[in-house]
Amino acid sequence: MEQQLPLEKELRDLFAKFPAFPESLIDILVTIAPWLVVIGGVLGLLGLLTLLGFSTAFIGAIGLDAYGSTWAYYVSIIGGAVVAVMYILAFIPLRAQKKRGWDLLYYAFLLNLLISLVTFHIISLILTFLIGGWVLFQVRPKYT
Repeated sequence: MEQQLPLEKELRDLFAKFPAFPESLIDILVTIAPWLVVIGGVLGLLGLLTLLGFSTAFIGAIGLDAYGSTWAYYVSIIGGAVVAVMYILAFIPLRAQKKRGWDLLYYAFLLNLLISLVTFHIISLILTFLIGGWVLFQVRPKYT
């Protein structure tokens, strides 16, 4: 039996109560998932670099008390960069439908939840958990 990831069994059991996707939709999601994550990862890194450049300019021009110079901002930047890299790393195993690709998406999902919780973005936390978790556990059986 394969090793379970942290909280995987509990979350799998919870999302098993959600409505199941049609098999055709799951197949489409598995087919396009590698491309969506690599595009999301690259755009995420580019966006973070741009945001970091703007924040540096604004902090220097406006001062350290400027909006965006809080600890939550930096947690979001660092966490977003880690998630973007995880997405890029997941591309090849997802294309091969390997569990390692799904595992990377799962860890990125958990990290996104943690970032939303730590930065008090409650709506993001709820939506990421409900929608992201539902989709993630619907496609899980396709990855071996």
